[in-house]
Amino acid sequence: MARAHLTAGLTTFVAVAVIGSATALAGPDHIGARRCGACHEAEYQAWRKTPHAQALARLSEKQQQNAQCRSCHTMDPWSSDPELAGVQCESCHGAGRAYAPDLVMRDEELSRLMGLEKITEATCRPCHRADAPRLRAFDYATLVKQVNHAEARTPRRAPAPAQP
Repeated sequence: MARAHLTAGLTTFVAVAVIGSATALAGPDHIGARRCGACHEAEYQAWRKTPHAQALARLSEKQQQNAQCRSCHTMDPWSSDPELAGVQCESCHGAGRAYAPDLVMRDEELSRLMGLEKITEATCRPCHRADAPRLRAFDYATLVKQVNHAEARTPRRAPAPAQP
């Protein structure tokens, strides 16, 4: 019982500490796929082979300058940072600054509380709308397989042993 209270208290403390430090940082809440890949290497390598990774490059030069096109084909339509080009991890999983710290990512409940999103068809719909320019209709069940990287799992690192 005491351990459950300690765990809940620690989770709350970490959430408050991380939220506080994340909001104090200047700049966007996106950290970019390369940083995600530092811990999730297998997933990052699998993502790099998907159409999402090349989403911006697949547009014409004129479309690449269009904020409306960039709103779905980059992480930040107003940024020219190449590290934010394409449909990256955070385009689907949510901006990662608050949930990226290792301590948070090791706790599934805490990472969800900090903004890590589960992927559903609703995740895709803001960009894959019926009126979005496409060669064929969006079929979630078929197309999610092209970007799915669930089978490419980076083994979790064991937690550090407790100090006496």
